[in-house]
Amino acid sequence: MKTSLTSRPAAATQTRTAPYLRALLLGGLAIVGSAGTALAQSAPAVKAKQADAQALWLTVENPAQQRLQMQVVSLDNSTCLVNEVNHLTSYGSKLNFKGMPAGQYAVLLRVGRERFRYSVDVQGKAQTTISVRELTPAKSPEAVAVVR
Repeated sequence: MKTSLTSRPAAATQTRTAPYLRALLLGGLAIVGSAGTALAQSAPAVKAKQADAQALWLTVENPAQQRLQMQVVSLDNSTCLVNEVNHLTSYGSKLNFKGMPAGQYAVLLRVGRERFRYSVDVQGKAQTTISVRELTPAKSPEAVAVVR
């Protein structure tokens, strides 16, 4: 059995496939662009604010419903005081340090692979006041970050 192959002129092939290639490329670019937008929208957003002299507000927007863990640890004796785990899309907590013994505490947040840490200094048990270093404006170049 003989098979004969005939080649088409290059120009004719190019004009027929060019629209399909263009559409394929544009479709691929649209998918890549929307995937980047979806990834940006699914990233967790964490906000911390010192509510008053005794409390810290934490809010987390977790649209991808990743594992969210919040811990409050006493750094003076390595005791975990709070350990919450959930997968909520939106989470808020007011941490009230009123009546807590004076000392150093760490508030640790993990949202998926992201980690956040806030250092809380509690002064006085009778008249509790806290200061959160990460929430005060940077005064020296040693400051790691300022959270707003």
